[in-house]
Amino acid sequence: MNNITVDTNPLVYIYHSVPELGRSYASILGELSIKNTLLIPKIVYGELSLIFQKVNELNAFLKDTGIVIGEMTPKAYIKAANRWQEYNRNRVLMCQRCGIRLGKLSCDKCESEIKIRQHILTDFIIGALALETKEQSLVTHDSGYFSTYFPELKIISSHQ
Repeated sequence: MNNITVDTNPLVYIYHSVPELGRSYASILGELSIKNTLLIPKIVYGELSLIFQKVNELNAFLKDTGIVIGEMTPKAYIKAANRWQEYNRNRVLMCQRCGIRLGKLSCDKCESEIKIRQHILTDFIIGALALETKEQSLVTHDSGYFSTYFPELKIISSHQ
């Protein structure tokens, strides 16, 4: 079987039954799970634990969807940290869906540029896990962001 990495947001949309998106991602993951193993990094498990009421509900959800927790090498963590560092050096406001760069924000009083961190290290760990797989595929709703910082990945999204 092939491995496909899954970002946190499609799972949140499914769990919360977000109209359109939840159904769309449930369909995408259902189709992918026929011939692939769906992976999440441990950090996504941690993020999901904040959304589910109880750990046994989270574990049941993962079992029902066929999602397993993938292991990462130290090299992958280093790759994630290096790309996150690059992101912080070049940080700009960006649409997470299409990747278009947005105008700068500045202080009305002193006109200093205000930088907003849109992505945290967790996002880069998710991308790095996807890079470790042979397929280098990621299911995410943040296709613009991942296409920018992980151009090697094949992005699978509800808005392709």
